[in-house]
Amino acid sequence: MKNSDVLVVPKDRSLYFFPAISEITVCSGKEILAASNDQLRRYLKDFQLIIFLDFGFETEMAAKIRPFTKAKIVLFFWNHFKLEHYRKLNAAQKEPAIDEIYHFDPLEARDLGLKHNSSFYTQSVGEPLHNTEYDIFFGANDNGRKQQAMELKGRFESLGLSTFYHILPKRGNEQEGYLPYGDYLNLVKRSKGILEILRAGQYGVTLRTFESLFLQKKLVTANEMLPFYRMYDPRNVFMIETDLSQLTAFLNIPYQPADQAMLDFFEAKNWVKRFIDYDPKLFEEFEYYPELMKHESAL
Repeated sequence: MKNSDVLVVPKDRSLYFFPAISEITVCSGKEILAASNDQLRRYLKDFQLIIFLDFGFETEMAAKIRPFTKAKIVLFFWNHFKLEHYRKLNAAQKEPAIDEIYHFDPLEARDLGLKHNSSFYTQSVGEPLHNTEYDIFFGANDNGRKQQAMELKGRFESLGLSTFYHILPKRGNEQEGYLPYGDYLNLVKRSKGILEILRAGQYGVTLRTFESLFLQKKLVTANEMLPFYRMYDPRNVFMIETDLSQLTAFLNIPYQPADQAMLDFFEAKNWVKRFIDYDPKLFEEFEYYPELMKHESAL
């Protein structure tokens, strides 16, 4: 299978790093729903694999394209499960157009009885920038995180660290103040470190973690599961429950770049291949240590 045989369907192809992915076709769910049968017949005829991402997915999208393609149709959850995701999973499991369902979090995948594939990213977002302007960057929607973020901001600044925060009140790319991902990444690149605050019960590897890994930025996080992942390096990842007085020294230690083999594993073009040539052993080799699977998830 060639990467040109793959279609990835997010809510909006302008979101996140999708515009930087050139080897794989990306089409929004909205475009699929708006397309005529003749358009779908022409557009879908050569794809061998079609991956829907859960955010913005509706089962009618898979049902609509099924008559026009022989491709394997996959639904990939790359968000921690909340009520909306259980509903979406229940509907998807009843939809015959969907061949397989995967989840990015190995613990949640195990407990939900789903197949696991890692999350993904791409080096095409650009090179790391080592001339920095501030110490800690936090960019996110509120989602219950603002209060903790602001408390930490005060503690960071009491240590003499500089911060740059961009917090939006709601989720989504249609609200005032929303930054296109390229603009967001420019802020990431100008910082020494990224603050990651997880939602309650969330322990999977997030987009913030991948930004840290691929752009060589220190990660400040409370994700207690991260040390069980192979990307974890205490020289690059600072656990918030650690004594914060050590944070300044941590930020001044040079970032230790990840092995290229690890970056390649998470690269989008290799991520899609694992839906066809599925080998669960790969995840213990490149993504996490076996000890991770001994833990309970927060489902």
